[in-house]
Amino acid sequence: MNPVNLDTADELATPILKGFQESYGMIPNFYTALGIDGASLTGYLAFEEAIENNGVLSGRQRELIALAVANRNGCHYCVSGHTFSARKLGLSKEECRAAQSGEASAPLEQAMLDLALKVMEHNGACPVEYKDRCKELGMNDAQIMQVVAWAGINNFSNWVNNLVQPKIDFPKVELVPTA
Repeated sequence: MNPVNLDTADELATPILKGFQESYGMIPNFYTALGIDGASLTGYLAFEEAIENNGVLSGRQRELIALAVANRNGCHYCVSGHTFSARKLGLSKEECRAAQSGEASAPLEQAMLDLALKVMEHNGACPVEYKDRCKELGMNDAQIMQVVAWAGINNFSNWVNNLVQPKIDFPKVELVPTA
């Protein structure tokens, strides 16, 4: 599969890609890959906007989850991109690398990573103790749902990148071996 450009994108993707070009002076390769289908690009961006703008997870928490999910899915593009974003938010290289392994130093962040990874492992049928741990640490059902939503949207972006294999736009970060 070949990523699109402004000349080959469909009528839904073209204005979105033009917006990226105007805002950033370039179009990130993930969006040219997802832009193969303008409906998929439009839906992805709407979902992402909703959970970022109305969500209760911090940028730090979202990046930790994204790193754990991307590494589990073997997505070099997303591990590299989310490491770049996480570093801009102030996370250390060590914290990013630990998140790739599903590890965090704060108990709540660890519970979130455990929940996200268990949801992936069990196709949504997560063992109750992972939800209970989040609740013990003060999360409500809506916050737990947002961890699942963030894991889900990151799974989708990982699948797109693993399918299309766009060139990585960021400094490349190696995957952490998983058990």
